[in-house]
Amino acid sequence: MKKRILCILLAVLMCFSLASCASNPSSQKTSDGADQQKGGHVANLVIGTTSQPEDTSIMSQQGAFGKFNYNSITYANLFYPDKNNDMQPYFLKSYNISKDGRELNMTFPTTAVWHDGKPVTVDDMVFTFKFRRDVMKSSSLANLTDIKVNGKDSITLVFSKPDAYYFVKNAGLTTFVIPKHIWENVKDYSTYTGADAAIGCGPYKLVSVDKDAGTMKFEAVPQNAFLGELTVDSITLKSYSTQDAMLMALANGEIDVIYDYAAPINYTLLDVIKDKKDIDLGESNYKGCNQVTFGMSSAPNTDHAFREAAVKSLDWDLLRQLCNGEYGEIPGSGIIPPSCTGYDPSLWKMYRDTDEAASILDKAGYKDVDGDGFRELPDGGKFKYKVTAQYTPKKQELLNRIGEVLVSSLKSVGINAYFDQDSLVSDEANENMRKSSKYDMFIGYTTTGIASYDTAFWYFLPRKVVGEMDDGFGDSYNNEEFNNTYSTLTNAVNNGEYIEAVGDLQKLVSKDLFAFAVCWEKCFFPYRTDKYTGFENYPSIGVVHAETFYKLRTK
Repeated sequence: MKKRILCILLAVLMCFSLASCASNPSSQKTSDGADQQKGGHVANLVIGTTSQPEDTSIMSQQGAFGKFNYNSITYANLFYPDKNNDMQPYFLKSYNISKDGRELNMTFPTTAVWHDGKPVTVDDMVFTFKFRRDVMKSSSLANLTDIKVNGKDSITLVFSKPDAYYFVKNAGLTTFVIPKHIWENVKDYSTYTGADAAIGCGPYKLVSVDKDAGTMKFEAVPQNAFLGELTVDSITLKSYSTQDAMLMALANGEIDVIYDYAAPINYTLLDVIKDKKDIDLGESNYKGCNQVTFGMSSAPNTDHAFREAAVKSLDWDLLRQLCNGEYGEIPGSGIIPPSCTGYDPSLWKMYRDTDEAASILDKAGYKDVDGDGFRELPDGGKFKYKVTAQYTPKKQELLNRIGEVLVSSLKSVGINAYFDQDSLVSDEANENMRKSSKYDMFIGYTTTGIASYDTAFWYFLPRKVVGEMDDGFGDSYNNEEFNNTYSTLTNAVNNGEYIEAVGDLQKLVSKDLFAFAVCWEKCFFPYRTDKYTGFENYPSIGVVHAETFYKLRTK
Protein backbone atom coordinates (compact mmCIF):
# COMPACT_ATOMS: atom_id res chain seq x y z
CA MET A 1 0.00 0.00 0.00
CA LYS A 2 2.80 2.42 0.96
CA LYS A 3 4.61 1.54 -2.27
CA ARG A 4 1.47 2.30 -4.30
CA ILE A 5 0.97 5.70 -2.55
CA LEU A 6 4.66 6.56 -3.22
CA CYS A 7 4.26 5.80 -6.93
CA ILE A 8 1.17 8.01 -7.13
CA LEU A 9 3.02 10.89 -5.43
CA LEU A 10 5.96 10.55 -7.83
CA ALA A 11 3.62 10.59 -10.80
CA VAL A 12 1.95 13.77 -9.53
CA LEU A 13 5.31 15.46 -8.98
CA MET A 14 6.42 14.55 -12.51
CA CYS A 15 3.26 16.10 -13.93
CA PHE A 16 3.89 19.32 -11.99
CA SER A 17 7.49 19.30 -13.19
CA LEU A 18 6.51 18.88 -16.85
CA ALA A 19 3.87 21.59 -16.57
CA SER A 20 6.44 23.90 -15.00
CA CYS A 21 8.88 23.27 -17.86
CA ALA A 22 6.18 23.93 -20.45
CA SER A 23 5.39 27.34 -18.96
CA ASN A 24 8.92 28.23 -17.83
CA PRO A 25 9.68 31.73 -19.21
CA SER A 26 13.38 30.88 -19.32
CA SER A 27 12.74 28.28 -22.01
CA GLN A 28 12.16 29.36 -25.62
CA LYS A 29 12.28 28.05 -29.16
CA THR A 30 15.11 28.78 -31.56
CA SER A 31 14.50 29.53 -35.22
CA ASP A 32 14.58 25.80 -35.99
CA GLY A 33 12.21 24.91 -33.15
CA ALA A 34 14.68 23.65 -30.54
CA ASP A 35 14.37 24.53 -26.85
CA GLN A 36 17.08 26.58 -25.18
CA GLN A 37 17.54 28.39 -21.90
CA LYS A 38 17.85 32.12 -21.19
CA GLY A 39 21.41 33.35 -21.14
CA GLY A 40 22.59 30.15 -22.77
CA HIS A 41 24.07 29.28 -26.13
CA VAL A 42 22.25 30.13 -29.34
CA ALA A 43 21.39 26.74 -30.82
CA ASN A 44 21.05 28.00 -34.39
CA LEU A 45 21.41 31.57 -35.64
CA VAL A 46 19.58 32.11 -38.94
CA ILE A 47 21.11 34.78 -41.15
CA GLY A 48 19.53 36.16 -44.32
CA THR A 49 21.45 37.33 -47.38
CA THR A 50 20.75 38.21 -51.00
CA SER A 51 23.99 36.60 -52.17
CA GLN A 52 23.34 33.18 -53.66
CA PRO A 53 25.02 29.82 -52.96
CA GLU A 54 27.74 29.36 -55.54
CA ASP A 55 31.06 27.56 -55.12
CA THR A 56 32.27 26.64 -51.66
CA SER A 57 36.00 27.23 -51.94
CA ILE A 58 37.73 29.23 -49.24
CA MET A 59 39.63 30.90 -52.10
CA SER A 60 36.46 32.43 -53.52
CA GLN A 61 35.22 35.84 -52.40
CA GLN A 62 32.00 35.54 -54.40
CA GLY A 63 28.52 34.30 -53.59
CA ALA A 64 26.98 33.64 -50.21
CA PHE A 65 29.85 31.43 -49.00
CA GLY A 66 32.66 33.75 -50.07
CA LYS A 67 31.15 36.95 -48.67
CA PHE A 68 29.97 35.35 -45.42
CA ASN A 69 33.52 34.17 -44.81
CA TYR A 70 34.67 37.79 -44.45
CA ASN A 71 33.47 37.34 -40.86
CA SER A 72 35.93 34.48 -40.15
CA ILE A 73 33.54 31.58 -40.52
CA THR A 74 35.12 28.57 -42.26
CA TYR A 75 38.47 30.24 -42.62
CA ALA A 76 40.25 32.12 -39.85
CA ASN A 77 41.39 35.62 -40.75
CA LEU A 78 44.72 36.59 -39.26
CA PHE A 79 43.16 39.91 -38.14
CA TYR A 80 39.73 41.46 -37.94
CA PRO A 81 38.58 45.10 -37.81
CA ASP A 82 36.91 46.06 -34.53
CA LYS A 83 34.12 48.64 -34.17
CA ASN A 84 36.71 51.45 -34.41
CA ASN A 85 38.22 49.86 -37.53
CA ASP A 86 41.43 49.02 -35.65
CA MET A 87 42.96 45.68 -36.58
CA GLN A 88 42.85 43.09 -33.83
CA PRO A 89 44.42 39.61 -33.91
CA TYR A 90 41.92 36.87 -34.73
CA PHE A 91 43.68 33.61 -35.61
CA LEU A 92 46.86 35.17 -34.29
CA LYS A 93 47.47 35.30 -30.55
CA SER A 94 49.57 38.45 -30.91
CA TYR A 95 51.54 40.51 -33.41
CA ASN A 96 53.96 43.44 -33.41
CA ILE A 97 55.53 45.64 -36.06
CA SER A 98 59.17 46.76 -35.91
CA LYS A 99 59.86 50.50 -35.67
CA ASP A 100 61.15 50.63 -39.23
CA GLY A 101 57.99 48.91 -40.49
CA ARG A 102 59.94 46.13 -42.20
CA GLU A 103 59.22 43.21 -39.87
CA LEU A 104 55.99 41.69 -38.64
CA ASN A 105 56.23 39.16 -35.83
CA MET A 106 53.26 36.88 -35.25
CA THR A 107 52.39 34.22 -32.70
CA PHE A 108 49.59 31.74 -33.27
CA PRO A 109 47.84 28.88 -31.44
CA THR A 110 49.12 25.32 -31.60
CA THR A 111 45.69 23.84 -30.80
CA ALA A 112 43.84 24.86 -33.98
CA VAL A 113 42.66 22.15 -36.39
CA TRP A 114 41.64 21.98 -40.01
CA HIS A 115 38.09 20.80 -40.55
CA ASP A 116 39.38 17.40 -41.72
CA GLY A 117 40.95 16.92 -38.28
CA LYS A 118 44.58 17.64 -39.14
CA PRO A 119 46.45 20.13 -36.91
CA VAL A 120 47.40 23.62 -38.11
CA THR A 121 51.19 23.84 -38.02
CA VAL A 122 53.96 26.36 -38.58
CA ASP A 123 54.44 24.74 -42.01
CA ASP A 124 50.93 25.89 -42.92
CA MET A 125 51.81 29.42 -41.86
CA VAL A 126 54.99 29.51 -43.96
CA PHE A 127 53.12 27.97 -46.91
CA THR A 128 50.35 30.57 -46.58
CA PHE A 129 52.62 33.55 -47.07
CA LYS A 130 54.67 32.00 -49.85
CA PHE A 131 51.50 30.97 -51.64
CA ARG A 132 49.96 34.42 -51.30
CA ARG A 133 53.11 36.13 -52.52
CA ASP A 134 54.16 33.78 -55.32
CA VAL A 135 50.90 32.27 -56.55
CA MET A 136 48.15 34.71 -55.60
CA LYS A 137 50.43 37.71 -56.29
CA SER A 138 49.19 39.71 -53.30
CA SER A 139 50.42 43.30 -53.68
CA SER A 140 50.74 43.73 -49.91
CA LEU A 141 53.29 40.88 -49.90
CA ALA A 142 55.15 41.85 -53.06
CA ASN A 143 58.14 43.03 -51.01
CA LEU A 144 58.21 40.03 -48.65
CA THR A 145 61.80 38.77 -48.78
CA ASP A 146 62.01 36.31 -45.89
CA ILE A 147 59.90 34.26 -43.48
CA LYS A 148 61.71 33.46 -40.24
CA VAL A 149 60.49 30.52 -38.18
CA ASN A 150 60.95 31.36 -34.49
CA GLY A 151 59.43 28.17 -33.12
CA LYS A 152 56.32 26.05 -33.49
CA ASP A 153 54.06 28.99 -32.64
CA SER A 154 55.82 32.04 -34.11
CA ILE A 155 57.09 33.43 -37.41
CA THR A 156 58.41 36.80 -38.61
CA LEU A 157 57.73 38.31 -42.01
CA VAL A 158 60.62 40.40 -43.34
CA PHE A 159 59.95 43.04 -46.01
CA SER A 160 62.44 44.94 -48.16
CA LYS A 161 60.30 48.07 -47.66
CA PRO A 162 58.23 49.30 -44.68
CA ASP A 163 55.18 47.24 -45.70
CA ALA A 164 54.27 45.56 -42.39
CA TYR A 165 51.67 48.14 -41.36
CA TYR A 166 50.22 48.18 -44.89
CA PHE A 167 49.89 44.40 -44.84
CA VAL A 168 48.14 44.35 -41.45
CA LYS A 169 45.67 47.07 -42.43
CA ASN A 170 44.88 45.29 -45.70
CA ALA A 171 44.56 41.84 -44.21
CA GLY A 172 41.30 42.29 -42.34
CA LEU A 173 38.68 40.51 -44.44
CA THR A 174 40.40 38.01 -46.70
CA THR A 175 43.86 37.08 -45.40
CA PHE A 176 43.60 33.70 -43.71
CA VAL A 177 45.68 30.58 -43.10
CA ILE A 178 45.77 28.18 -46.06
CA PRO A 179 46.00 24.38 -45.51
CA LYS A 180 49.21 23.25 -47.16
CA HIS A 181 48.16 19.61 -47.49
CA ILE A 182 45.26 20.61 -49.74
CA TRP A 183 46.47 23.54 -51.84
CA GLU A 184 50.13 22.66 -52.47
CA ASN A 185 49.03 20.19 -55.19
CA VAL A 186 46.30 22.32 -56.79
CA LYS A 187 47.23 23.65 -60.24
CA ASP A 188 44.77 26.55 -60.39
CA TYR A 189 43.49 27.75 -57.02
CA SER A 190 40.94 30.07 -58.63
CA THR A 191 39.05 27.23 -60.36
CA TYR A 192 39.48 24.33 -57.94
CA THR A 193 36.13 23.07 -56.62
CA GLY A 194 36.97 19.78 -54.93
CA ALA A 195 35.09 18.83 -51.76
CA ASP A 196 38.15 19.71 -49.66
CA ALA A 197 38.21 23.28 -51.06
CA ALA A 198 35.83 24.27 -48.25
CA ILE A 199 38.17 23.08 -45.52
CA GLY A 200 39.55 25.84 -43.32
CA CYS A 201 40.52 26.29 -39.69
CA GLY A 202 37.79 28.76 -38.85
CA PRO A 203 35.38 28.50 -35.90
CA TYR A 204 32.68 26.89 -38.07
CA LYS A 205 32.75 24.10 -40.62
CA LEU A 206 30.40 23.83 -43.57
CA VAL A 207 28.22 20.74 -43.06
CA SER A 208 25.55 21.05 -45.77
CA VAL A 209 24.51 23.03 -48.83
CA ASP A 210 21.06 23.00 -50.43
CA LYS A 211 21.22 25.18 -53.53
CA ASP A 212 17.55 24.59 -54.37
CA ALA A 213 16.46 25.84 -50.95
CA GLY A 214 19.21 28.47 -50.91
CA THR A 215 20.61 27.38 -47.54
CA MET A 216 23.99 26.59 -46.05
CA LYS A 217 24.51 25.06 -42.63
CA PHE A 218 27.58 25.54 -40.43
CA GLU A 219 28.51 23.90 -37.10
CA ALA A 220 30.89 25.17 -34.43
CA VAL A 221 34.41 23.77 -34.06
CA PRO A 222 35.30 24.36 -30.36
CA GLN A 223 39.06 23.92 -30.91
CA ASN A 224 39.00 26.98 -33.17
CA ALA A 225 37.29 29.42 -30.81
CA PHE A 226 39.94 32.11 -31.16
CA LEU A 227 38.20 34.95 -29.28
CA GLY A 228 36.95 32.91 -26.34
CA GLU A 229 33.90 30.68 -25.97
CA LEU A 230 31.72 30.28 -29.06
CA THR A 231 28.15 30.96 -27.93
CA VAL A 232 26.49 30.19 -31.26
CA ASP A 233 26.42 26.43 -31.82
CA SER A 234 25.33 26.46 -35.45
CA ILE A 235 24.49 28.89 -38.24
CA THR A 236 22.03 28.68 -41.10
CA LEU A 237 22.66 31.06 -43.99
CA LYS A 238 19.53 31.58 -46.10
CA SER A 239 19.61 33.25 -49.51
CA TYR A 240 16.80 35.40 -50.90
CA SER A 241 16.31 36.74 -54.40
CA THR A 242 15.45 40.29 -53.30
CA GLN A 243 15.81 42.56 -50.29
CA ASP A 244 11.99 42.79 -50.12
CA ALA A 245 11.67 39.04 -49.67
CA MET A 246 14.44 39.01 -47.09
CA LEU A 247 12.82 41.79 -45.06
CA MET A 248 9.50 39.93 -45.05
CA ALA A 249 11.33 36.86 -43.76
CA LEU A 250 12.85 38.98 -40.99
CA ALA A 251 9.45 40.45 -40.11
CA ASN A 252 7.92 36.95 -39.98
CA GLY A 253 10.68 35.57 -37.76
CA GLU A 254 12.05 33.19 -40.39
CA ILE A 255 15.49 34.74 -39.99
CA ASP A 256 17.18 36.48 -37.07
CA VAL A 257 19.44 38.98 -38.77
CA ILE A 258 20.49 40.31 -42.18
CA TYR A 259 24.02 40.24 -43.57
CA ASP A 260 25.18 41.38 -47.00
CA TYR A 261 28.69 42.61 -47.67
CA ALA A 262 28.63 46.20 -49.00
CA ALA A 263 24.89 45.91 -49.77
CA PRO A 264 22.89 47.43 -46.91
CA ILE A 265 19.09 47.50 -47.09
CA ASN A 266 17.78 50.20 -49.43
CA TYR A 267 16.24 52.96 -47.36
CA THR A 268 13.09 52.87 -49.54
CA LEU A 269 12.26 49.40 -48.18
CA LEU A 270 12.43 50.24 -44.47
CA ASP A 271 8.65 50.74 -44.17
CA VAL A 272 8.29 46.95 -44.27
CA ILE A 273 9.89 46.72 -40.82
CA LYS A 274 9.93 50.28 -39.47
CA ASP A 275 7.08 49.81 -36.97
CA LYS A 276 8.00 46.30 -35.84
CA LYS A 277 8.81 46.55 -32.13
CA ASP A 278 11.04 43.46 -32.21
CA ILE A 279 13.24 44.67 -35.07
CA ASP A 280 16.12 47.14 -34.88
CA LEU A 281 16.91 48.90 -38.17
CA GLY A 282 20.63 48.48 -37.56
CA GLU A 283 21.38 52.04 -38.64
CA SER A 284 24.95 53.34 -38.80
CA ASN A 285 27.21 55.68 -40.77
CA TYR A 286 28.36 54.14 -44.03
CA LYS A 287 32.06 54.23 -44.92
CA GLY A 288 31.56 53.47 -48.58
CA CYS A 289 30.04 55.88 -51.08
CA ASN A 290 28.77 56.30 -54.60
CA GLN A 291 31.23 58.46 -56.48
CA VAL A 292 32.04 60.01 -59.85
CA THR A 293 35.41 60.05 -61.59
CA PHE A 294 36.25 62.64 -64.25
CA GLY A 295 37.88 61.28 -67.40
CA MET A 296 41.03 63.37 -67.30
CA SER A 297 42.68 62.29 -70.55
CA SER A 298 41.11 64.89 -72.84
CA ALA A 299 39.26 68.22 -73.03
CA PRO A 300 37.16 69.63 -71.54
CA ASN A 301 37.95 67.72 -68.31
CA THR A 302 41.64 68.63 -68.48
CA ASP A 303 40.54 72.17 -67.63
CA HIS A 304 40.10 72.75 -63.87
CA ALA A 305 37.63 75.57 -64.50
CA PHE A 306 35.35 73.22 -66.42
CA ARG A 307 35.46 70.60 -63.66
CA GLU A 308 34.65 73.22 -61.03
CA ALA A 309 31.71 74.52 -63.05
CA ALA A 310 30.42 70.99 -63.65
CA VAL A 311 30.48 70.20 -59.92
CA LYS A 312 28.71 73.44 -59.01
CA SER A 313 25.99 72.81 -61.60
CA LEU A 314 24.85 69.56 -59.99
CA ASP A 315 21.57 69.21 -58.10
CA TRP A 316 23.15 68.03 -54.86
CA ASP A 317 19.95 67.93 -52.85
CA LEU A 318 18.29 65.68 -55.42
CA LEU A 319 21.35 63.42 -55.53
CA ARG A 320 21.30 63.18 -51.72
CA GLN A 321 17.63 62.20 -51.67
CA LEU A 322 18.05 59.78 -54.57
CA CYS A 323 20.86 57.88 -52.83
CA ASN A 324 19.64 57.87 -49.25
CA GLY A 325 16.39 59.80 -48.87
CA GLU A 326 15.99 61.72 -45.60
CA TYR A 327 19.14 60.04 -44.27
CA GLY A 328 21.47 61.31 -47.02
CA GLU A 329 23.97 64.13 -46.57
CA ILE A 330 25.46 66.39 -49.24
CA PRO A 331 29.13 65.34 -49.34
CA GLY A 332 32.27 67.32 -48.74
CA SER A 333 34.85 67.96 -51.43
CA GLY A 334 37.31 65.51 -49.83
CA ILE A 335 35.18 62.53 -50.98
CA ILE A 336 35.54 60.21 -47.96
CA PRO A 337 32.67 60.25 -45.42
CA PRO A 338 32.99 61.34 -41.77
CA SER A 339 32.91 57.67 -40.67
CA CYS A 340 36.26 56.97 -42.36
CA THR A 341 39.60 57.10 -40.54
CA GLY A 342 41.36 60.42 -41.09
CA TYR A 343 38.30 62.36 -42.30
CA ASP A 344 38.98 66.10 -42.63
CA PRO A 345 35.92 68.18 -41.60
CA SER A 346 37.51 71.49 -42.61
CA LEU A 347 37.14 71.04 -46.38
CA TRP A 348 34.34 72.82 -48.25
CA LYS A 349 31.07 71.01 -48.91
CA MET A 350 29.47 70.61 -52.30
CA TYR A 351 26.75 73.09 -53.28
CA ARG A 352 24.71 74.04 -56.32
CA ASP A 353 24.93 77.49 -57.88
CA THR A 354 24.07 77.43 -61.59
CA ASP A 355 24.75 81.15 -61.97
CA GLU A 356 28.26 80.71 -60.60
CA ALA A 357 28.79 77.63 -62.77
CA ALA A 358 27.66 79.49 -65.88
CA SER A 359 29.91 82.43 -65.05
CA ILE A 360 32.94 80.14 -64.62
CA LEU A 361 32.25 78.55 -68.01
CA ASP A 362 31.82 81.91 -69.70
CA LYS A 363 35.10 83.24 -68.31
CA ALA A 364 36.93 80.07 -69.34
CA GLY A 365 35.69 80.46 -72.94
CA TYR A 366 32.95 77.80 -73.05
CA LYS A 367 30.22 79.72 -74.89
CA ASP A 368 27.27 78.88 -77.09
CA VAL A 369 28.64 80.34 -80.30
CA ASP A 370 26.12 78.91 -82.79
CA GLY A 371 23.02 79.42 -80.62
CA ASP A 372 21.98 75.76 -80.48
CA GLY A 373 21.68 75.87 -76.67
CA PHE A 374 24.96 74.07 -75.98
CA ARG A 375 28.40 75.48 -75.26
CA GLU A 376 31.40 74.94 -77.51
CA LEU A 377 35.02 74.44 -76.46
CA PRO A 378 37.17 77.59 -76.09
CA ASP A 379 38.57 76.91 -79.59
CA GLY A 380 35.03 76.82 -80.99
CA GLY A 381 34.84 73.05 -81.38
CA LYS A 382 31.64 71.20 -80.55
CA PHE A 383 31.66 68.42 -77.94
CA LYS A 384 29.31 65.91 -76.40
CA TYR A 385 29.80 65.02 -72.75
CA LYS A 386 29.57 61.29 -71.98
CA VAL A 387 28.22 60.24 -68.59
CA THR A 388 28.22 56.51 -67.88
CA ALA A 389 28.17 54.07 -64.97
CA GLN A 390 29.73 50.93 -63.59
CA TYR A 391 28.16 47.65 -64.68
CA THR A 392 26.70 46.18 -61.49
CA PRO A 393 23.34 44.34 -61.49
CA LYS A 394 22.60 44.99 -57.80
CA LYS A 395 23.04 48.76 -58.05
CA GLN A 396 22.46 49.41 -61.75
CA GLU A 397 19.11 51.15 -61.36
CA LEU A 398 20.48 53.57 -58.77
CA LEU A 399 23.65 54.34 -60.73
CA ASN A 400 21.61 54.94 -63.88
CA ARG A 401 19.29 57.33 -62.05
CA ILE A 402 22.31 59.19 -60.68
CA GLY A 403 23.46 59.47 -64.28
CA GLU A 404 20.15 61.00 -65.31
CA VAL A 405 20.46 63.67 -62.61
CA LEU A 406 24.03 64.46 -63.67
CA VAL A 407 22.99 64.83 -67.31
CA SER A 408 20.02 67.04 -66.46
CA SER A 409 22.15 69.24 -64.20
CA LEU A 410 24.92 69.66 -66.77
CA LYS A 411 22.40 70.56 -69.46
CA SER A 412 21.03 73.29 -67.17
CA VAL A 413 24.27 75.23 -67.71
CA GLY A 414 24.55 74.46 -71.42
CA ILE A 415 26.76 71.36 -71.41
CA ASN A 416 25.66 68.88 -74.10
CA ALA A 417 25.63 65.82 -71.81
CA TYR A 418 24.10 62.40 -72.42
CA PHE A 419 23.95 59.10 -70.54
CA ASP A 420 25.73 56.30 -72.39
CA GLN A 421 24.02 52.89 -72.41
CA ASP A 422 26.44 51.05 -74.74
CA SER A 423 28.91 50.30 -71.95
CA LEU A 424 26.14 48.69 -69.87
CA VAL A 425 25.41 45.79 -72.22
CA SER A 426 27.97 43.56 -70.50
CA ASP A 427 30.72 43.53 -67.92
CA GLU A 428 33.28 43.13 -70.72
CA ALA A 429 32.03 46.22 -72.59
CA ASN A 430 32.10 48.22 -69.38
CA GLU A 431 35.61 47.09 -68.52
CA ASN A 432 36.95 47.95 -71.98
CA MET A 433 35.43 51.42 -71.80
CA ARG A 434 36.78 51.99 -68.31
CA LYS A 435 40.32 50.80 -69.02
CA SER A 436 40.57 52.95 -72.13
CA SER A 437 39.27 55.99 -70.21
CA LYS A 438 36.61 56.64 -72.85
CA TYR A 439 34.25 58.55 -70.59
CA ASP A 440 33.80 62.07 -69.23
CA MET A 441 32.05 61.15 -65.98
CA PHE A 442 32.10 57.61 -64.62
CA ILE A 443 29.74 56.66 -61.78
CA GLY A 444 30.91 53.90 -59.47
CA TYR A 445 31.08 53.11 -55.78
CA THR A 446 33.51 52.28 -52.99
CA THR A 447 32.70 49.30 -50.78
CA THR A 448 33.20 49.11 -47.02
CA GLY A 449 36.33 46.97 -47.30
CA ILE A 450 38.12 49.31 -49.69
CA ALA A 451 36.99 52.39 -47.74
CA SER A 452 38.36 51.04 -44.46
CA TYR A 453 42.01 51.21 -45.49
CA ASP A 454 42.64 51.78 -49.21
CA THR A 455 40.05 54.60 -49.23
CA ALA A 456 37.99 55.69 -52.26
CA PHE A 457 41.21 57.10 -53.73
CA TRP A 458 42.34 53.56 -54.58
CA TYR A 459 40.04 53.61 -57.61
CA PHE A 460 41.46 56.82 -59.08
CA LEU A 461 45.05 55.61 -59.27
CA PRO A 462 46.84 54.16 -62.31
CA ARG A 463 46.97 50.39 -61.84
CA LYS A 464 50.76 50.45 -61.99
CA VAL A 465 50.70 52.45 -58.73
CA VAL A 466 48.30 50.04 -57.04
CA GLY A 467 50.06 46.98 -58.43
CA GLU A 468 47.14 44.59 -58.48
CA MET A 469 43.58 44.02 -59.73
CA ASP A 470 42.79 45.90 -62.92
CA ASP A 471 39.42 47.31 -61.91
CA GLY A 472 40.25 50.97 -61.54
CA PHE A 473 38.92 53.74 -63.76
CA GLY A 474 41.76 53.77 -66.26
CA ASP A 475 44.92 55.85 -66.25
CA SER A 476 43.22 59.12 -67.13
CA TYR A 477 44.25 60.78 -63.86
CA ASN A 478 47.96 60.14 -63.58
CA ASN A 479 49.14 62.92 -61.30
CA GLU A 480 52.61 62.58 -59.78
CA GLU A 481 51.76 64.40 -56.54
CA PHE A 482 48.65 62.26 -56.07
CA ASN A 483 50.51 59.02 -56.85
CA ASN A 484 53.31 59.91 -54.43
CA THR A 485 50.87 60.85 -51.67
CA TYR A 486 49.10 57.52 -52.02
CA SER A 487 52.45 55.74 -51.89
CA THR A 488 53.11 57.59 -48.63
CA LEU A 489 49.87 56.11 -47.31
CA THR A 490 50.87 52.56 -48.25
CA ASN A 491 54.33 53.09 -46.73
CA ALA A 492 52.99 54.36 -43.40
CA VAL A 493 54.39 52.48 -40.40
CA ASN A 494 51.82 53.67 -37.86
CA ASN A 495 48.36 55.24 -37.52
CA GLY A 496 49.73 58.78 -37.35
CA GLU A 497 51.51 58.55 -40.70
CA TYR A 498 48.49 56.86 -42.28
CA ILE A 499 46.04 59.52 -41.07
CA GLU A 500 48.33 62.32 -42.27
CA ALA A 501 48.44 60.77 -45.75
CA VAL A 502 44.64 60.36 -45.83
CA GLY A 503 44.34 64.05 -44.95
CA ASP A 504 46.70 65.05 -47.75
CA LEU A 505 44.72 62.99 -50.28
CA GLN A 506 41.50 64.75 -49.27
CA LYS A 507 43.13 68.17 -49.69
CA LEU A 508 44.35 67.21 -53.16
CA VAL A 509 40.93 66.15 -54.43
CA SER A 510 39.25 69.14 -52.77
CA LYS A 511 41.61 71.43 -54.67
CA ASP A 512 41.92 69.55 -57.97
CA LEU A 513 38.38 68.08 -58.24
CA PHE A 514 39.36 65.02 -60.26
CA ALA A 515 36.52 63.07 -58.61
CA PHE A 516 33.70 63.56 -56.11
CA ALA A 517 31.36 61.66 -53.82
CA VAL A 518 27.67 61.72 -54.75
CA CYS A 519 26.31 61.41 -51.21
CA TRP A 520 27.29 60.48 -47.67
CA GLU A 521 24.91 57.84 -46.43
CA LYS A 522 23.46 56.01 -43.49
CA CYS A 523 23.26 52.24 -43.92
CA PHE A 524 20.87 49.65 -42.53
CA PHE A 525 21.44 46.01 -41.54
CA PRO A 526 18.27 45.10 -39.56
CA TYR A 527 18.05 42.38 -36.91
CA ARG A 528 15.52 40.94 -34.48
CA THR A 529 15.78 41.85 -30.81
CA ASP A 530 13.23 39.45 -29.28
CA LYS A 531 15.30 36.28 -28.85
CA TYR A 532 18.97 37.10 -28.42
CA THR A 533 21.14 39.59 -26.59
CA GLY A 534 24.72 40.62 -27.34
CA PHE A 535 24.31 42.11 -30.81
CA GLU A 536 26.69 45.03 -31.40
CA ASN A 537 26.16 47.23 -34.44
CA TYR A 538 29.45 48.05 -36.17
CA PRO A 539 29.46 51.11 -38.47
CA SER A 540 29.01 50.07 -42.11
CA ILE A 541 29.01 46.38 -41.23
CA GLY A 542 26.02 45.72 -38.98
CA VAL A 543 25.71 43.16 -36.21
CA VAL A 544 27.24 40.22 -38.10
CA HIS A 545 31.00 40.38 -37.73
CA ALA A 546 33.87 38.37 -36.27
CA GLU A 547 32.89 39.03 -32.63
CA THR A 548 29.17 38.21 -33.01
CA PHE A 549 29.51 34.47 -32.51
CA TYR A 550 31.28 34.92 -29.17
CA LYS A 551 28.80 37.40 -27.68
CA LEU A 552 25.28 36.25 -28.49
CA ARG A 553 23.17 34.74 -25.73
CA THR A 554 19.53 33.81 -25.45
CA LYS A 555 17.23 36.26 -23.70
